[in-house]
Amino acid sequence: MGKIMDFLKNAKLRDKMLLSYLAACLIPLLITTVFIFRFSVKNMEEESMELAHLYSSQIVTNIDRFMDEYGRITKAFLVDNDMLADISRMEAPSIYEEVENRLQVRRLLMRVSLMSPDVENIMFLAGNGSFYQYNSKGELVNQRRLQEEAWLQELTQAQKQGRAKSVLMVTPAHFKNYYETEHEDIAVTVGRRIFDHTSREVGLLLIDVNPEKLVEMNETFQITRNNYHIRIRAARKSDGAVLYDSDVISGYRSWQEVIREPEEAAPDEKEYLVLRESTQSGEIMVEAVIPRAHLMAKASRVTMVSLIAIGISVWMIIGLSVVLSRTILRPITELQRKIERMGDGEYARVEAEVTSDEIGTLIQHYNHMVEKIQTLINDVYVAEIRQKDAKIMALRTQINPHMLYNTLESIRMKALVKGDAEAAEMIKILAKMFRASLGKDDSKNTVRTELEYVENYVKLQNVRFQGIFEYTYEAEEALLDVPVMPLVFQPIVENCIEHGYRGHHEKLKIRLKVTKLKEDTISVIFKDNGKGMPEDRLKTLRGQLEFSGSNKMRVSETADDGSGSIGLKNIAERIYLRFGKEYFVKILESGDEGTVIEMRLPM
Repeated sequence: MGKIMDFLKNAKLRDKMLLSYLAACLIPLLITTVFIFRFSVKNMEEESMELAHLYSSQIVTNIDRFMDEYGRITKAFLVDNDMLADISRMEAPSIYEEVENRLQVRRLLMRVSLMSPDVENIMFLAGNGSFYQYNSKGELVNQRRLQEEAWLQELTQAQKQGRAKSVLMVTPAHFKNYYETEHEDIAVTVGRRIFDHTSREVGLLLIDVNPEKLVEMNETFQITRNNYHIRIRAARKSDGAVLYDSDVISGYRSWQEVIREPEEAAPDEKEYLVLRESTQSGEIMVEAVIPRAHLMAKASRVTMVSLIAIGISVWMIIGLSVVLSRTILRPITELQRKIERMGDGEYARVEAEVTSDEIGTLIQHYNHMVEKIQTLINDVYVAEIRQKDAKIMALRTQINPHMLYNTLESIRMKALVKGDAEAAEMIKILAKMFRASLGKDDSKNTVRTELEYVENYVKLQNVRFQGIFEYTYEAEEALLDVPVMPLVFQPIVENCIEHGYRGHHEKLKIRLKVTKLKEDTISVIFKDNGKGMPEDRLKTLRGQLEFSGSNKMRVSETADDGSGSIGLKNIAERIYLRFGKEYFVKILESGDEGTVIEMRLPM
């Protein structure tokens, strides 16, 4: 929890707003979805239980109706109780009596079979062991096999031991192995104990019925059962023997699996919804089973729809949150960035749409403050620059150029007379440089003038240092007469000589190239083969040049800081103040192969 709180404290405002939007929207949405899901599942379970109860009740009713109907049908066999009693007493009837008995019993059996179209095979086991049969399809029953059937032996033992609880009984589903014709058909046998007028049991009536006839449902019930995967089983309470299984009727299983497999374990009520009901007689239990997994599959569809809805909602919320946060935070972020750069001396307005809310008011006040600061800085800064320029102009006016030139020429002539040609040459070059810097109006200064001034400066340095500097320039003829500020080339060349010279009598080559970039701009490239600048000094100087004129440098900062870059910074300041931020001085590269500096000036 502490880590979460620390994260929230240190998170950006954008993240906090986004999390707030998501929490405010998603938490109620998730709670509602969980509630709907649980309510849907519970509602489905209740509906399924009602449906299962409906099915089991219907099946119980069908079984009870089946028992009532076959109770009525078998009662028709009791029309001739005396005749049946006589037959059952005969220990060894004659052939004539045997034929007569079979005809009479056959007529009774036929009459009973005609009472229901579902009766295909009806049999009577007399008390004396005689066996009588009628089959509408003409199939014969093998009495010996019949006697070996476990279900029949169970009925017979129950009769003998007096355990039979009712006159009418139903056996579990079993194979028709006792037929002469071999097949794997299944039957449920309805048995009725036959008594005479003295209540003496004279025999057992048996009717084979298809198990599907035990429970008959209309098509709607069957479709619904299949849709909900409801399994209906009817079994005896005493031993769990199956009389009816809807999975067999629906084709999911076979009677062979149901009959031959061991008794199934009771369904796990954690995995299944189970409902049990008994028939009127209480001997048959009807069980309705619905897989919870199937219900959960339906609930999963609800969940899937909910998740899709949540997903769409999340994307919509995130999109809306991003749009709102950007709308709110964009001006705040811009304001933060401007304030951070204000610490570096850059005072810039926040260019954002003016709004009437608190953020808009804050930005308006900030812009007003920046304007005030810029006004104050410009007043002081420009005043100092003008004061410095005034001093320079005053110095120029105080010096009489003709007197200076004549004096220098006199000194040069005396040096020649005394045979000091080198001193005379230096005085000549110095006089040319003074003539270029003091003898012309600034408005008449051109690229040609600047190049000549640089050439004289390099010549003067070569006289001092025995010709170790090599200077060349490249410029189109049309660019030589372009007016430029005075004394902007020489300080950069001086910087190249001071900091680029490797020593050891290795020549320093300096090359200037003047090109036209567009109609109103020229580019001057200064390139030398010197030793270049250290990485830290290069980074510092680039930053100073980049921010020159943007209120980050003051006049007091133009003093030499020990880096030797006073010339570059002063020129950058002068260009910015005169022409604006589109024109500059920039160090393009500096390393073992030398330094490259670019200057851009207006034409």
